[in-house]
Amino acid sequence: MIINSVTEPKKSLYVIGANIIDIINNSKCDSIDPIDLYNIYIVRINNISITYFYLSLDWLYMIELIDVDHVGNIKLCN
Repeated sequence: MIINSVTEPKKSLYVIGANIIDIINNSKCDSIDPIDLYNIYIVRINNISITYFYLSLDWLYMIELIDVDHVGNIKLCN
C-alpha cells in the first residue's frame, strides 16, 4: 500500500522512494547494485526491512523513475 496514515513515515513508499532517488543522485556512478543501495540506505537514512526497500524500488520502476541495466543495477531514467 502506498498511502497509509497508520504507519510511520519512515515506512512510507513515498519517503523511502525519495530517499532512494536522493542516494542515486548523489552517487558518483551511473548505476548501483540494489544490495549496495540498500546498505547505503540503512547506514545513511534509516534501518528498514528489505521488503519495504524492494517495494519502493518496484514503485519507482512502475512510475518510470528508475530502470534496471543489463547486469541488474539500478539507474535513474532520463
